Amino acid sequence: MASQSAAADQTYGKFSFGADTRLREEYIGNLGLNEMTLTPRGASTGLANPTANRVFQRYRFRGWGQWAPSEHFALAARLMWEGRHYTLPPKSAFTPASFPPGIAFEPWYVGGVLFDVLTLDFKKIANTGLSLKVGRQDVILGDGWLVLDGTPIDGSRTIYMDAARATWAVDSLKTTFDLIYINNPANTDNFPKPLNGDIEDQTEQYEQGTILYARNKSLIKDTNLDLYAIYKGNRPNYTPRNMRVNNGYPFSSPPDDGQVYAVGLRINSKLSPHWNLRAEAAGEWGANRVNFDAVNQDISALGFNGRLTYAFNDKLANRVHVDLEYLSGDDPNTKNNEAFDPLWGRWPQWSELMIYQWPLDSRVGQATNLIRANLGWIAKVHPTTEVLLDYHALWADQQSVRTLSQFYNISHDGNFRGHLFTGWVKTKFNKNLSGHLVAEYLAPGDFYAVNRQDGSYFLRAEIVLAF
Repeated sequence: MASQSAAADQTYGKFSFGADTRLREEYIGNLGLNEMTLTPRGASTGLANPTANRVFQRYRFRGWGQWAPSEHFALAARLMWEGRHYTLPPKSAFTPASFPPGIAFEPWYVGGVLFDVLTLDFKKIANTGLSLKVGRQDVILGDGWLVLDGTPIDGSRTIYMDAARATWAVDSLKTTFDLIYINNPANTDNFPKPLNGDIEDQTEQYEQGTILYARNKSLIKDTNLDLYAIYKGNRPNYTPRNMRVNNGYPFSSPPDDGQVYAVGLRINSKLSPHWNLRAEAAGEWGANRVNFDAVNQDISALGFNGRLTYAFNDKLANRVHVDLEYLSGDDPNTKNNEAFDPLWGRWPQWSELMIYQWPLDSRVGQATNLIRANLGWIAKVHPTTEVLLDYHALWADQQSVRTLSQFYNISHDGNFRGHLFTGWVKTKFNKNLSGHLVAEYLAPGDFYAVNRQDGSYFLRAEIVLAF
């Protein structure tokens, strides 16, 4: 805590600013796991699927500034814009138009110019351990398993939440308490609106939430222990055919309608100089309706996510890890909904590719109904470069889907989602320039329908210039 206070003392009274540019080239093969066009009941037409593959470039620019006239107050803002150019699919794939009037695929996409950070930060109020941050801000708790991304539809362009966050630091107990109120609109038609007036969807429903989060570093030696309670209320944003417009590629995604309550525990412990364990578990209850034509169901769900890491502590910083994740799925034979809700955790936590495949039985980025076993290796092969390789075996907990329209996407005769292979090369050339390469391949299993078992891949190259 002393070092953090010193850093704050050194920066107040100054205006600080910065900017970054992120350039990406992305390739996605076999979205939907079908090379051929399918009928509504999942039968192959024998015709090539013109929208199976996606190739596009992303250009994101951000600039930010902070004014801190004293150690107790700061005003911060960050302005961003991201555009895209789609090489695939061709515009002819959407002729005749398959979208409602006024909605179209945009090969050259120019999105909103908007603030993804705009905050008032009150620090060490009355020289106590109490701080308060109000406004549009990034909220990340723990490993981001349940709380990280408030804007899952915009594809990592932003992750902000409109929130008020009070933090009480009790230094004598090495404990902090956070009380967070969240009020996320479904689209960008809310203060602060995009400067160019371009209104887009950010999620499928209007969301309100409250989080109580406690973090302790003293109860168990070399261990961070977190305890939390979360409430998330969802008010649906119904649109024509549930179409969501963002990133130039409209798609259908149904809203939530109801309330979810969750309590959870997280532990991150250094067991020895070589071994580290992190694990998190949560239980959920409440009631929700997953589409306008669905019934309201009581929620009874469980989730667990854990990783055991062995560090060789050698010159290459070699590490191996095993993961186990369980997200309960909805049992179609009960009146309740047992599908685990990742809440604000709809982001690529372990796979970029699966973000695009979850809509087959869930929603974009919404991991649920999952059993995942992972074996991975990480090494720093060069002072500037890290390599990560992972294998994931994926199963479904239940043979079920979110909505009736997804019924023919799965086989109803198997639980194996498939074999997933992922690899990353991350490089930081200097303090201003960094980048990465990522490749993933999914060999689908018998959980998916017989005509949705074509292999799928994801490739990306990224360069970031920051100053």
